[in-house]
Amino acid sequence: MRALPVRGASGVAASRAGLLLVEDDLGIYRLRGATATLWAGPDLHPALGDLEGIASNERGDVVWAVAEECGTLVELGVGTGRTGPVVRRTGRLRRPGRTTNKGFEGVAFVPARFTGTGRPALIAVHEHKPRRVCLFTLPDLEQTHDLKLPRAAKEALDDLADVAVDPVTGLLLLLSEASRRLVVARLGDGQLEWVSTFDLPLPGEERPEGLAYLSAGRLAVVTEGPARLLELAVARRRARQV
Repeated sequence: MRALPVRGASGVAASRAGLLLVEDDLGIYRLRGATATLWAGPDLHPALGDLEGIASNERGDVVWAVAEECGTLVELGVGTGRTGPVVRRTGRLRRPGRTTNKGFEGVAFVPARFTGTGRPALIAVHEHKPRRVCLFTLPDLEQTHDLKLPRAAKEALDDLADVAVDPVTGLLLLLSEASRRLVVARLGDGQLEWVSTFDLPLPGEERPEGLAYLSAGRLAVVTEGPARLLELAVARRRARQV
């Protein structure tokens, strides 16, 4: 676990540009060693000044960032060499519920092999009132799922702060800031299935707000304040031989 050179980190993603961190009202920062520099901010698009969630595709050449309050999704192309990020397109994620409520807190990319539709998608988590896991196909952002938490997950997670997709198994990792734990879930036939629960080894009262796979064997968790990066080794159970 190490300190980060930003005031607070509410999202994290690995990309070709390097490790990217979300600092809510300021934008997306690129981490290089002990230095973080602004990579994409409100001057590039106004929604980048109200961020919570960030994700990248498997190649790391496309990044998606979602604004908490309005649900605006900004798709960024990752530049190469001296070229910075470019806004490729924007859209809006439909909010669950019928009343004014908490917003989207996290987003992750779902490869086509895990969606069941043959199309890649984005999965977004809605923090509270209601706690929801929503899937949107790419590139049209058509909503295909609006999923409630299964009972075991609802009891374990007081809120939803972020989500990650296991690149090997397709299992979902759901993060709670308030509960400081993860729930592993499986996307079933129109529902979520609880698999397991994991309490994060965080000191003091630090609140986790973002997570992402850095590789198939490494998971990153970032905290809001003080801003820290926790890296965890990923162990997967072997399937039973029949």
